[in-house]
Amino acid sequence: MELQHNIWNKALPFRSTNYTQSILKICYEAKAIKDSDVLAFQNTYPFIYYLEHGEKYFSQVQTSPIEIKPVLLFYGMVQLMKACLLLNDPHYPETSQVLAHGVTTRKRKKSQYIFLDDEVKIQKNGLLTHFSDKMFHVKHFSSEKYKMRLLLRQIWETHSLFTQIEKKKKPSQLHISNVAVKLPNKILDDYQFGPSSFCSYLSERSKHSYKPKLDHQTNGHFLITINSPISSIQCHPFLYDGIEKYYLSPYKSDLLDIPEVIAHYLILYNLSMICRYETEWWGELFHHYPESDYPFIYKFLSIAAEKVPLLLFLLIDKQISDASRK
Repeated sequence: MELQHNIWNKALPFRSTNYTQSILKICYEAKAIKDSDVLAFQNTYPFIYYLEHGEKYFSQVQTSPIEIKPVLLFYGMVQLMKACLLLNDPHYPETSQVLAHGVTTRKRKKSQYIFLDDEVKIQKNGLLTHFSDKMFHVKHFSSEKYKMRLLLRQIWETHSLFTQIEKKKKPSQLHISNVAVKLPNKILDDYQFGPSSFCSYLSERSKHSYKPKLDHQTNGHFLITINSPISSIQCHPFLYDGIEKYYLSPYKSDLLDIPEVIAHYLILYNLSMICRYETEWWGELFHHYPESDYPFIYKFLSIAAEKVPLLLFLLIDKQISDASRK
């Protein structure tokens, strides 16, 4: 999987304190935050260190045994999320509440445990909820529990395994412009919706509003209009492949209203807890290959090592770009 070329080069300009301070000031001034000069100065080194520590975690993943990769990936992701927050929230961490992970998992795994059927539970406070609020304006999750199988299906690269192992249908590729989305007619058959109901279903799970363009149905496709451009970091419920192509699952039950980066966080949190505290099951996973868990976990870890930094640097870029235009 080649999602990026030297993604960590994006962190290089921030090794300049003058540049980092100027960027923080621009972001704070765009939000009309009081004492933006002082806050930008105070947050310069924390921002640089968050990126630096994140890069060190991710760089270790390349040479570490798979058994410890979830911990490295999770804490590397946490560091990059904190850098994102510092662009948006100059007082982070303002309280100890936002230092918690913001998610929990079952303390002890049941007998005949299957990772794909496991679930995590969202907590009211913590890094996850604070990050979701500040980055995506999501203050409350529509569901308090999420199964691993459903979270994995929010990630385009996992669908090839679902097709092979579970005989699922492949996602359909979309053609997206700033004002419209072109979809194959078979999507309507898969969802058992007409164009209007389909658009309503999408809109309920998205930050965008969709409407059917009924006079444009040609060559087995139909068009729906968008109220604002779709970005790669907030394209849900569409799937992003990392190189500017978008897809849609043929199963309406797959459609969640959370960005892909949140799905990565929830899966990595669970895996990092399992590899630390469920040592027996984790060890057996790499020797007996129970159920279908191993290929999905292996695939996901290889995806997350590349795609998590990509998504978070895209988020950093967007924050800076949005602030610079104000």
